[in-house]
Parts: sequence; structure tokens; C-alpha cells
Amino acid sequence: MSRRVILAAVAVLALVAIGIQLGRNHAVAARSSNVDPASQPLPSEQPAAPPSDRNVAPPPAAPEKPAESGSTTPRPAPPQAPVGLPDVDPHKAFGSKSAPVTMEVFSDFQCPACKTLYITTNRKIMDDYVSTGKVYLIHRDFPLAMHAHSRVAARYARAAAQIGKVEPAEQALFQNQEKWEQSGDVDGTVAAVLSPAEMAKVRALVKGGTLDVAIDKDFALGQSYRVNQTPTTVFHSGGQTYPYAGVMSYDTLKQFLNQLLSGH
Repeated sequence: MSRRVILAAVAVLALVAIGIQLGRNHAVAARSSNVDPASQPLPSEQPAAPPSDRNVAPPPAAPEKPAESGSTTPRPAPPQAPVGLPDVDPHKAFGSKSAPVTMEVFSDFQCPACKTLYITTNRKIMDDYVSTGKVYLIHRDFPLAMHAHSRVAARYARAAAQIGKVEPAEQALFQNQEKWEQSGDVDGTVAAVLSPAEMAKVRALVKGGTLDVAIDKDFALGQSYRVNQTPTTVFHSGGQTYPYAGVMSYDTLKQFLNQLLSGH
């Protein structure tokens, strides 16, 4: 056999060997690009998502939408296991903790729709459902960045709540919303309904700088619910969660609450 033939045969064998190796490498690469399902956590192993509306999205600091007409009722979210609600400030929670229905109201004192909900609906709910042990209502501070004075108002309302004056303070802030929104005089608005001694305590708490921690916890909880407008009310009953964004009329809310209560 000539030397030329031997060299040609060696070259062919080398090419075949290279082709086999490339084929093996390609197979390995192909296998590594497909995620092995067994190596991924099962859905049950993922961090539990908090109760939320499945169709909400943008950041919570988005401008609030116009007040709703109240013609619709809350949509049920996926059933949630009944758990204790986090970071409930007893000074801003009303009614019995053992009430069959809990309402968390995420609100901004400078939000016009929040004012409407407070005056036309929630004050009646306090009389008819909260005071009778049917509903446990929790006010959650959710000051939007677009409102220059809403966080300050939240501080004053929370300070007033700590000295047992939450109702007159919240009422003054909502009813005089347009005035202090223009002037920025949140302090004067609250001072008009409290005694000088009470106001001195409120101012001391506001200046103490500790109230923002509680406000931020409420805001973070709202983000976990994916709150993206104020007011947003989150209802809890029978192990299920029902979020509703916007203003609901008293008649509509009364009908909805009665439906929830009929199951208890």
C-alpha cells in the first residue's frame, strides 16, 4: 500500500472521530438547555402568594382611578387559608377580632375617592356592622407619592389614634380635605378638633419619627395585595379573600356583606 493511500485513510479516520465527538458535545449541550423538572421546586414549594386580585398589575403609586359608581360587587380571589392578619394597629382597628368578616381599607387621606368612601359608606358600616360584631374593620395607610401631604396626614391621624382620638381626627381630615390639600396645614386641621393638651401629645408623637414604620408596613402589605389605587378594600370571610378597588355605595356593600354573613 502506498504512503499516499495510508495518509488518506488516516485523514478519513480523523475526520470521522472529530464528527463523532462533535455529535456527542451537541447532545450534551442540548440536554443541558432543557430544564430538568425534577430539579425545580414544585408550585407548593414556592413562597405563598398573598391574597390578591389576579388581574391587577402596575406599581401601587399609580394615580387613583375615578370613584366607582358602586354598581358592582367585589370579585372573589382564589381561596386563601385563614391566617392572622399582620401588623394590625389596635388603635386603627374597629370591632371584634372574632367577627365573621374582616375589612382592610387601604386609604389615602388626600384621595377624593377615599373621602367619598369614608363619608358615604364606611361610617354607616361602622354603625350597622362593626358596632354589632359582624365586621372587623382595619384602616390601612396607603399614602400615594403623587399626594404631597398624604403621608403627613397619615402621621397625624395615627398619632391621634394612639391617644384615642382617631375618629375626630380622621373625620376632620376627610371633611376638610380640599382646604389642607391647598394650604398643607394638616396640623391646624387636626388641632381644630382636639384640645390643646391632646394636640401637644399628637405633635410629640409626630415629631418622634416612629410613626412612619407603621405606615410603611401598611404600604408594604398593600403592595403584597397588589393594591394599585385608593381606596381598595380587601374583604376576608370563610377562608376566602375578596379585593375591591374603588368606591362602593352603602347599599351595594350592605348587600355583599349580608351575602358573606349568610354563610356563617
